[in-house]
Amino acid sequence: MSRLLWTLPALAAVTLLTSGVEAQNNEERAVIAAAQAVFDAMEALDPEAFRNAMVPDGFLMAVRSETTRRTTRDDFAANIARQTRPMIERMWDPEVRIDGPVATVWAPYDFYSATEFSHCGTDAFQLAKTADGWKVVMISYTSHAPPTCSMHPDGPPR
Repeated sequence: MSRLLWTLPALAAVTLLTSGVEAQNNEERAVIAAAQAVFDAMEALDPEAFRNAMVPDGFLMAVRSETTRRTTRDDFAANIARQTRPMIERMWDPEVRIDGPVATVWAPYDFYSATEFSHCGTDAFQLAKTADGWKVVMISYTSHAPPTCSMHPDGPPR
């Protein structure tokens, strides 16, 4: 009987811990999907999908050794509309941090214009949980050429 009394609370605790981890994993997947929506819009050359992936006053910040360049969401969407070749940006091994309605994604990336390699670096996404789900607030990124940064482990895009 005493064994049963100990086993039931232990099982309940394991169930609660497991469901908490699963909820966290689901939230992390949602955050990564929100960041990936930016890349999907770029590859599809879909400026409206790009706008929808970000908050209205969202922006991108290119960070180089000597300079930074800020681009608004709408200016970058206009740039997407002018492209004639898919903009393929791929991240891998994303690190996600979440605190309530705020999240970050930090990941290495590589970038291709269609099948032509351009550059690689690190993306740092800041996201906010809105009534419509996770939205990108800001993307800051570095831009390098190998060997300063790594190429995607799967090789060039197909």
